[in-house]
Amino acid sequence: MGHAGGHGDEAGPPFAPEVWDERRIESLGGPLISAANAAGIGLSVVRLDGPPRVVYITDRGVEILGHPREVILAQPATSFLTPAEQRARTAGEESARRGGTRTFETVALTADGRQVPIEVSLAPIELEGRPLLVTFFRDISVRRNSLAALERSEQRFRGLIELAPDAVWIVDRGRLVFVNPATVRLLGFDSIEQVLALDPGKFVHPDDAGPMRERTMQMLATGQPLPPRDYRVQRRDGSWVPTEVQSMPIDWEGRRAILGIARDVTFRKEMEADLMRRERLAALGTLLAGIAHEMNNPLAFVKLGVEHALAGLESAAARPNGLNDLREILEEVGHGVERVAGVVRQLRASSRPEVERRGPVDLHQVVQSAIRVVHNEMRHRARLTTELDEVPLVDGNAQRLEQVFLNLLVNATQALPEGRPGNEIGVVVRRGDDSTAVVEVTDNGGGIAPEVLPRIFDPFFTTKPVGVGMGLGLSICHGIVTSHGGSIGVDARGGRTTFRVTLPALKEAQAAPPAASRHPQTPAGSGTRRRLLIVDDEPALGEIIRRRLKAECDVDVVTDAREALFKIAHAGDAPYDLVLCDLMMPEMTGMELHAAVARDHPGVERRFVFMTGGAFTPRASQFLAEVKNQCLEKPFDLEVVRALLQG
Repeated sequence: MGHAGGHGDEAGPPFAPEVWDERRIESLGGPLISAANAAGIGLSVVRLDGPPRVVYITDRGVEILGHPREVILAQPATSFLTPAEQRARTAGEESARRGGTRTFETVALTADGRQVPIEVSLAPIELEGRPLLVTFFRDISVRRNSLAALERSEQRFRGLIELAPDAVWIVDRGRLVFVNPATVRLLGFDSIEQVLALDPGKFVHPDDAGPMRERTMQMLATGQPLPPRDYRVQRRDGSWVPTEVQSMPIDWEGRRAILGIARDVTFRKEMEADLMRRERLAALGTLLAGIAHEMNNPLAFVKLGVEHALAGLESAAARPNGLNDLREILEEVGHGVERVAGVVRQLRASSRPEVERRGPVDLHQVVQSAIRVVHNEMRHRARLTTELDEVPLVDGNAQRLEQVFLNLLVNATQALPEGRPGNEIGVVVRRGDDSTAVVEVTDNGGGIAPEVLPRIFDPFFTTKPVGVGMGLGLSICHGIVTSHGGSIGVDARGGRTTFRVTLPALKEAQAAPPAASRHPQTPAGSGTRRRLLIVDDEPALGEIIRRRLKAECDVDVVTDAREALFKIAHAGDAPYDLVLCDLMMPEMTGMELHAAVARDHPGVERRFVFMTGGAFTPRASQFLAEVKNQCLEKPFDLEVVRALLQG
């Protein structure tokens, strides 16, 4: 506790010693002094009826100032500050004499030369007619050091963010409030200011904007981060860049905002696509024998059926039921051809370059297509059971999802010992509890060892013998499913292994337009008899379509795209209602014809429907991914052409 100070001063009348008696001070402000001591705050009393001089100070005050009590009580009040602070406090003394409370920070100079930052609060009072100044002061070294450390930490953090190769930004209330230079480079702009002026919802692909908003609202509501998600962002030049974004909620100026970290994954996507093609081809290699079997069976009876039909053609009319027999033979031939066509379509879908087109996907069709590919290998190893309940459509790419189920079916088949009785593979398609679509593939091959289970989705991890697999199948499955907003998991218990794929249902707003709306537009007033132009370098195909449809519409057939361009240009008042065009032709392709028609006869290009035998080039794949016209894969049902003509 402080002691009395009864020192006089030549510039003013001294106080009577009893005024500054310790008991007298404590009687006036004892509780206040106790509270100050408990809080570690120094307290002093400064007289103002002369040069400001400390006449009372607590023990904590002596400790803070770092001078003996007798020195403090004998010197002017500002003499314990650094020289710079003494000069700055001259104006402060005059303010204190005029009255009024205030708080400021200053620096005390201790007897051993240390500089101590202190926070001072002044309150002028009168005591027995004398002007006094009650001073509270505390050592703020710890706070200053903490602030300095925090500032250094923030500077280091900002430096790391500035140098980070990944794009980093903060969105507060729907607008960008911070971006780093990597964000500027990713979006192709020149300055941070240009990017900060952007609407963050506008440079995200329209198909990704909805999920981004939903995830943002969820994070703001829960305060919890969400797993990374792929978004396509648009650069300044209009090109799209695939990115992987990790988002998390943060505090920003007292509000909850979203911090995003984005990485350009163009190279990774290209590598994944290449690995997927390799894995797909590796899986197909194990199935070639079965595919040959599936094709040779129908081809055998197609060949024999055609020979029998030709041999009996002349006598069919003369024999009883001869025409009916011939019709039955030809119907069987047609069924056989369709079986071969189905196998070819499956081979083409599994091996051709990826066409990144997303839309409504029927999981029943996708799963059944995968089963058809692997069926021959499965039936020699296991009994297949299926439970296909009604499920909602999902938004995605059918080919990529088919690759998931093909991989799972191949893995299930290879997990079963050859020749063991009771081998089973089960496929279940059902609705999830939250209106999701769930596909389960189960085998009884013995399960998965617990030590292996955590690694099964790691790239290049495999328990198969060398040459059987590259360890990419499940990793690719995981990547495809998560890119569709779904999840894939495994349950391995009791000797059974179940892989479970869960996919979000397609929202009504994303539902596919009616099939009729995807047909080429038919000009009004064209009459009841339609005009069809067939462009294909295979004369027999165009001729057979013409023969089948000539009673229903006017059909022109050309085998050269330049001739087709001439006919379209000179169609006059009776333009073609439908142009059935081969995609790949020598000299001038269907793609080039489409571009020429769009340039010279705008609007007619919308009436094109492309035909393809599946010989896709990278350019053709990109064209089909971008063009809005429908594409028919050969062979196709003539009823489809009739429906297109009707529009």
